[in-house]
Amino acid sequence: MPDAVLVLLLLLAAGASAVLALRALRHWYGERAGRVYELPVDHRGTLLRAGASSVAALVAATVAVPLLHDAASGPVRTRAVAARKPGGRPSPPARTPEPAPPPPELRTLGRPGGGTLQELRDGTRVWLPRHYTTPAAADIAYPVVVVHDSSPSASTSVSPSAASAASFVDTALYSAFAGQAAHHLANSFLLVTPPACGTDSAAVLTEVAAHYRTLTGRAARGVIGIGTQAPCAVREALSHPGRYAAAAGISGSYPSLTRPTGRYPSLLLASTASEAGQRASGVRLRTSLRPTGDQVRLLDGVPRAQDLLAQVAAYLTEKLDGPARTPTAHLTPAPTAPGTSAAPTAVPTGTGPADGTPHGTATTGTSPSAPHSVTAPTSRSARERTRTPVASPHSSAHTTHPPAPVHKPATAPTSAPRRTPRAAPRTPSPHPSPHPHTSTMPGRPRATPGIHP
Repeated sequence: MPDAVLVLLLLLAAGASAVLALRALRHWYGERAGRVYELPVDHRGTLLRAGASSVAALVAATVAVPLLHDAASGPVRTRAVAARKPGGRPSPPARTPEPAPPPPELRTLGRPGGGTLQELRDGTRVWLPRHYTTPAAADIAYPVVVVHDSSPSASTSVSPSAASAASFVDTALYSAFAGQAAHHLANSFLLVTPPACGTDSAAVLTEVAAHYRTLTGRAARGVIGIGTQAPCAVREALSHPGRYAAAAGISGSYPSLTRPTGRYPSLLLASTASEAGQRASGVRLRTSLRPTGDQVRLLDGVPRAQDLLAQVAAYLTEKLDGPARTPTAHLTPAPTAPGTSAAPTAVPTGTGPADGTPHGTATTGTSPSAPHSVTAPTSRSARERTRTPVASPHSSAHTTHPPAPVHKPATAPTSAPRRTPRAAPRTPSPHPSPHPHTSTMPGRPRATPGIHP
């Protein structure tokens, strides 16, 4: 607006200057023409008009100087005027972008083997057995098996060939464990796969116990390694004997290890019939450890990797405690709603197995070169029962049977004593499960593997 007033004033001053100059010139010509007729000459009108024209020209020049200066700095002035525009609202300050929400605590990846595969925030994958989320298992806590394999987490980018091999290993592992549990040849386990072998397994087990119903005792924890990760699992088991009760190396080549001091966990070194190098490596490791009894066991002669994984599930069933009904197992919620976190809940270790789950393992077969058969090994729960009587969780009454009386020679009584009839003591069955344990799956022809205790 001020610029428009100045422009208008400039135009008026310039026009007035031009008009007055023209009038002064015409007045001068008129006075000059009157001299021919000897008329008196008066130059005052010419001088007044010329002076007014000069004043108008000076005003026009005064107004033109600021306009020319404003034209040189036009953009800056325009922005300043726009900022001082009356009635305009100041622009709001730039808003700070809100941070992205954190990823959910639990993320379901799929349902291999009929179970549920989930991933924690740190990349740890947890496979839940088929009946874990059923209402009947709400008060059952499960044993945990840490799995080290070459399969990466879902958030890791790998080559298509490596991803395909990892998917095959996962599918075979979960299907083997689920199949053995479905045929009542093995217990149900929670399979926990850390992101890498160097991950602190103690922290991983604590995190898993905070989200799932698990048995937290050493007798209910094992570790296995597959392929190139088999040495890692064996090394971890020997380095932490108080953390795991059993370990298994599957199709791995093992370096020479120093024999640990004290008693280390039970160890299984398994390989298929075509893996002669892995079997020789397992024999060397067993020789270097100088085991006593059944502490290090070799398993070979199995034709298929799927059957080998099934035998590993049976071995872990023999060495570890099975699922147990505990009064506080239901306090750890089932992961039915991903994205919610649960507070850590202390879960008792539990020594008795749950209903429908075998205590022991199936017979692993006989060696092709041995004519005799190998009987089914005694389960860990059966051995514990011989030391401490544990009542079945499904019995209606807990009764402790007295020991059998010791018969001593005595003299004939003078009168017949009155005898009270007593019920014969019943021997508790080591397998409360109604399903029999057989050495092979029904309906599936299988080669007989060789087992070397």
